Amino acid sequence: MRIRINDHRAVDCRATLEVPLPAISVWGQIRDFPNYARQDFFHADPSVAGGVPRAGADIVLYHRYMGLSFRRVGRILVWREGVGYSFSDLSLRGPRSGFPHVFSYRIEPAGTGACRLHIRVRGLWTASRVPRLLARAWLWWVFAHVVRSVENQLLVYRVWRKRREQIGRRPG
Repeated sequence: MRIRINDHRAVDCRATLEVPLPAISVWGQIRDFPNYARQDFFHADPSVAGGVPRAGADIVLYHRYMGLSFRRVGRILVWREGVGYSFSDLSLRGPRSGFPHVFSYRIEPAGTGACRLHIRVRGLWTASRVPRLLARAWLWWVFAHVVRSVENQLLVYRVWRKRREQIGRRPG
């Protein structure tokens, strides 16, 4: 996992998960846009205009923290079946306030039965009075939660698949 904030307050958070599942199976999970958009614990109730995730679709979501809720908007910027997607998360006050960012998932096949899942958040740190070291620590804490949450979701799916395979192999 890597968290960077440059001198212009541009944020780049990256992580790669080695997933012992075929890329197509991982895609089958992460393409559940509302569920995987919610892996950032600030993201609540994501909804896609028209109900079908696709490039260009407008989205609405809420940031919730300590009992407060803020409506935010965005758009699915990239949607590539079997590969991944990116979506923006923007404040209603404009594209340069309230930590505007882009959240991305990308799957890279890694041989039979395995893949890498790249998770990335890029944005602009707009709380200029917060020292960069503190901002980086905050982002590390939030992003680490996202990565663990995604990893746990895929682990649960992997266990479910294994059990299902075992049941299918039992003599009847």
